[in-house]
Amino acid sequence: MGAKSYYDILNVPKNASEKEIKKAYRTLTKKYHPDVCKEEGCEDKFKEINEAYDVLSDPQKRAQYDHLGHDMYTNASKGSYAGGGGGFGGGGFSSDFSGFGDIFETFFGGGRSRGPQRGSDLLMRVQITLQDAVFGTERDIEVYHTEPCTACDGTGSTTKKSRTCPRCGGSGQERRVSQSPFGQFVRMSTCSECGGRGSIPEERCGTCGGSGIGRVRRTVSVNIPAGVESGMRLRMEGYGEAGEPGASAGDLFIEIHVAAHDRFTRSGDNLETAVAVSPAQAALGSQVEITTIDGRHVELKIPAGVQHGTALKIPGEGVRRRGRPGDLLVRVHVIIPKRLTDEQRELYDKLLKIEGHRGGSGGKGFFQDMVDRVKETVK
Repeated sequence: MGAKSYYDILNVPKNASEKEIKKAYRTLTKKYHPDVCKEEGCEDKFKEINEAYDVLSDPQKRAQYDHLGHDMYTNASKGSYAGGGGGFGGGGFSSDFSGFGDIFETFFGGGRSRGPQRGSDLLMRVQITLQDAVFGTERDIEVYHTEPCTACDGTGSTTKKSRTCPRCGGSGQERRVSQSPFGQFVRMSTCSECGGRGSIPEERCGTCGGSGIGRVRRTVSVNIPAGVESGMRLRMEGYGEAGEPGASAGDLFIEIHVAAHDRFTRSGDNLETAVAVSPAQAALGSQVEITTIDGRHVELKIPAGVQHGTALKIPGEGVRRRGRPGDLLVRVHVIIPKRLTDEQRELYDKLLKIEGHRGGSGGKGFFQDMVDRVKETVK
């Protein structure tokens, strides 16, 4: 049995409208988002949904998909045919089918005029603190991109009408003839007058110069979910560059970089910090106060006889992801004092004598042995 089609994945009929596809996509991503869904395999399902929507939401890709069929189209996307490449990017936040243009132009020929082109994607890098990565945050960022010109509604014409390009006759291509010692060569290229669209503005808009787009600066609010890691990318649909008239805008990808913390490190969903204790605290046990990453104070019991480098666990104080937080691991560092008061030296001498008596004439004793081991681990 073949793989499920993209229509089956989104649970829409083959003749579904763009609005129906978008509605189905939003419903399914809310249900299967890894931060919400606890079912096994939800991450793979979420990737499938994004892959299906990436193709079916793009008129040109959808037409190619319908023409080729699911298996042939997906094989081409994975590079089974010359010139192709693709896969999932950014840890599963989005699908990337770069290189398809060359593949399908090879199949169907490059001489025909292409339809309106979707806008280019944009990539921005945002640095957040480890605390923001643990709990999630909302960040306002400034995006400098192109949008349809408001003066002409993106048509490029003051009358909001266009006419057939006189240079290419509406084909979007112009014929160039050159002479050589071997004869006449004919080459087809994109029309220099209309840029391959086949039409030009009836009266060029004075605001955008007939391009139909203008560059603007927008403030976009980005919801960064708890649990993100450096290198992950979030997709803001439609916040990329403007597309050609009749085509959708590109997407904005937010690449996350988590800054290092001075007291905490991260390992998966767990956080780790350190606490310094004296030899007496390590030998007899103690109660210490630990400050969590959000500034709260938690009591931690140090058990008697704890060894240097032991990790003690505080449950539920790690990364808040998928409804089940990780833990906070507290690494115990036994600190050997470099300077002693007269009273401390007297007590340590007394302890050594006791240990030496218990350990025999040639033994170092328990305390000295512990001191030697700590010194070896910190070299």
